[in-house]
Amino acid sequence: MATDTWLGRAVLEVEQPYPPLGLPNAEYETDGQDMTVFASAAPPYAEVLQARAERRTMVRDFRGAVTPADLAVVRKNPWNPEHPESVLSCLHTILEEEWEHLRFATRDLDTITARTS
Repeated sequence: MATDTWLGRAVLEVEQPYPPLGLPNAEYETDGQDMTVFASAAPPYAEVLQARAERRTMVRDFRGAVTPADLAVVRKNPWNPEHPESVLSCLHTILEEEWEHLRFATRDLDTITARTS
């Protein structure tokens, strides 16, 4: 969701950047966002892996082509348009989200491993 929101929607200005298998945050619907773009059933694992790979490729391709001038361009904050963000700030948000998700997953894996030992 972070890549779709901050790169797709904010930086690339894609009107509807979310794939049907996306999992929005808890406030998404209460903030008035359209939930009909998301599938209600859990997707097959292979589709999740494919979507994840596509997002990694999108970030890698953008990062490979972006210039210092591009990073300074101002875009609308996708959650708060009155507070614009630089493209660099949008990329930082993606990296922060990825880092936090990794920390969360690693923490849980350590807990599961400890229980089975």
